[in-house]
Amino acid sequence: MIPRRRVLQAVAALPTVGLLPGFTRTAAATGVPVGAGTILDAAGRTGFSLSWTGGSDRSATVRALVGGVWGDAIDVEADHGHGPDDPTGRLHGPPVMVPSAEAYWIVNTGATDLRIHEIAAPAQRLQLAALAVVEPIPGLRILERSNWTDVGRRDTIDCAIPSSVSGLGCRSDVGLRHAIVHHTVNPNGYSEADVPGLINGIQRYHMQTRGWDDIGYNFVIDRFGRIWHGREGDVFEPITAGHTTGLNAESVGVAVLGTFSEGTVPDAGLHGVDPLGHTLVRSTGGTFAAPGEFVDVRNVSGHRDNQQTSCPGSSLYGRIGEVRSAAAELVPVFGHVTPTYTLDDVRCQGWVIDRFDQAAARDIEIIVDGGAPIVVTADRDVAGLAGDYPAAGAAHGFDHTVPIDIDTRSIVVRATAGDQRTADLMDLRLFATFIDVEPTRFFAPGVYYLRKRGLTTGTQPGRFEPMDHVTRGQMATFLHRFMDLPPSTGMTPFVDLVAGSFYEDAVTWLYGAGITTGTSPTTFAPAEFVTRAQMATFLWRMCGEPAPAARSGFVDVPAGSFFERAVAWMAELGITTGVSPTRFAPLDRIRRGEMATFLHRLASTPAAWSLVSPPSSVEF
Repeated sequence: MIPRRRVLQAVAALPTVGLLPGFTRTAAATGVPVGAGTILDAAGRTGFSLSWTGGSDRSATVRALVGGVWGDAIDVEADHGHGPDDPTGRLHGPPVMVPSAEAYWIVNTGATDLRIHEIAAPAQRLQLAALAVVEPIPGLRILERSNWTDVGRRDTIDCAIPSSVSGLGCRSDVGLRHAIVHHTVNPNGYSEADVPGLINGIQRYHMQTRGWDDIGYNFVIDRFGRIWHGREGDVFEPITAGHTTGLNAESVGVAVLGTFSEGTVPDAGLHGVDPLGHTLVRSTGGTFAAPGEFVDVRNVSGHRDNQQTSCPGSSLYGRIGEVRSAAAELVPVFGHVTPTYTLDDVRCQGWVIDRFDQAAARDIEIIVDGGAPIVVTADRDVAGLAGDYPAAGAAHGFDHTVPIDIDTRSIVVRATAGDQRTADLMDLRLFATFIDVEPTRFFAPGVYYLRKRGLTTGTQPGRFEPMDHVTRGQMATFLHRFMDLPPSTGMTPFVDLVAGSFYEDAVTWLYGAGITTGTSPTTFAPAEFVTRAQMATFLWRMCGEPAPAARSGFVDVPAGSFFERAVAWMAELGITTGVSPTRFAPLDRIRRGEMATFLHRLASTPAAWSLVSPPSSVEF
């Protein structure tokens, strides 16, 4: 901790920030309110951020004390449009991190309820000896994540492709379409050795303060021209990040650490995007564009082009045109693919152009599961293409349908330029014919089982939407199919069943078999969401209400509750392990992925069928 006398001497040396009314000094950070002015000790922390609830977007000015001298003022503005979600409740500014700072002088410039959020220093300084490097294509050197963090992406919310909600497995189904350039606001006088700690601090700000699942940027470029791998994921994959609200799904987010400096430019493009072009991107929400609205974006743009923000700063923004031109000289072939899904095939429509021989018709290769390429000549007319590329003309389109089955895992569309350099225009990943099921997730075997047995066709072609909740009408239908569509006889007392609806026969069967008594004597509530307790009860009754040997052990399953024995039976047979070792979360809504897992485990457990005959869909 620095001596108070030294702090006060430094403050007094600045006439513009003398001892203002409300001056305070603090060593603690998180949650500390800022009055007219606060001195924050920098010892033991990488930096801090500010949040507030009202007032202007520009909340405060900050100066850092380095070597006994106060630096230039840093304006802290609202971090609008960053991240996977719109800011709600409190506004947040970007992290303030000044290497070697001894203290920070924070002056409130009109914000309401301005508060400090600490970015604690890592346990030990990250070392720069022997940097780990990956070279995905010749000449493109990327410093790996292991150089700056040992914290992986949190498994918080699985994204439904192409959602902008960040989470494990988020990737664009059509590839990367454009790049958005940001800056990180921190001063640019950092050393090479400071960079890992600065990126680590940004990650901790994004994860700990903002509650995101990882650092928001795919890549970070420092002032020495080095490229650092940011958000976790394969550098070859079109990983959805959390850098620009509503426009994350098909973009790559690149943050420049400090001010822009010239560095080497990679000599090829991984995803076949024209740096000089533009594309229509469907917004997933936010203040810039409504959900579902198409936004015409430049393929290389500054953050301010797509949100109400000053990012990436005027100096860097003024050089984006140079970046576009330099990159264009090095991208030999580019194009676009729009996939259309069914359960049996994927139709790949698109176009491709060779930048250095634009009039030539080029072949594309479609590679399924790494097999022999299917060669298709791109010689069809494409409406509007001649307007964007008059030197090329219109005959550069292709249209080819690829058969798929439940075990198809990938479809790559690759273009080759006249000089034999290549670019992947599409890198599509499938699991059980769905694009939004990550094969490493806990529910993947259950989804595969449902698809293999013909128990689901998804919510729409190509999508299972495992994180969506399940209604009671949908659950009735799944159970009816699971049990081989037994005949529905008799009547129900439920007045809220729609005649001829998709669930009518299923609910009638459930009632006749004693599996449901409804939510009241006269209602079934088909549109309400199913809770975990209700699903457990449905499965237990469907299997004849077997008696469990003991209670479940879950502290949130009350004795005597309608679902107590059902949950105990499921836990005893391993059909459920709860949301934790001690909790079942009976009142939580069941998700489609959880439902698939329960049904798959039930179908794979012989002991579950001791009282009733198993359906044909069991797997033992």
